[in-house]
Amino acid sequence: MNIHPLTITVSASRDTVFNFLADIENLPKWTGGWCERLMLQRGRWWALTAEGEQVVDMETSAGTGVIDFRAGSSPERFRLTPIRVVALSTRRTLVSFILIEGPDEPDEVFARRRELLQRAADTLLKRFGGGELHSVPPLAELGLN
Repeated sequence: MNIHPLTITVSASRDTVFNFLADIENLPKWTGGWCERLMLQRGRWWALTAEGEQVVDMETSAGTGVIDFRAGSSPERFRLTPIRVVALSTRRTLVSFILIEGPDEPDEVFARRRELLQRAADTLLKRFGGGELHSVPPLAELGLN
């Protein structure tokens, strides 16, 4: 199983960053080309994505800065991408993503999702007026996979 952490710091308040990321309707604005558009159908959000049409869902907690983003061909096939938003100061925020390989996901598909996450991080850095990408070695290199 592959797990890819990605962390950035941005030049904006925690509340501004959290509120933007926690609004599911903002997905097309920051997901780096993964989500082209969203539709609300039968009480669920559907996204036209680089991987085809997918159901998307978020569970959020403003108090803790937790966003659990889930996407998949159906709710039974959701892949979880945990996102954490942490205040470092009044104008500096850390955003951490954990990309987790889905069951039976081919390596090339996971590599494409990793590339799209990198593009999303770049989009957020630009959106919030700069910041920094923090390099973290893949967990397999640390012997944690």
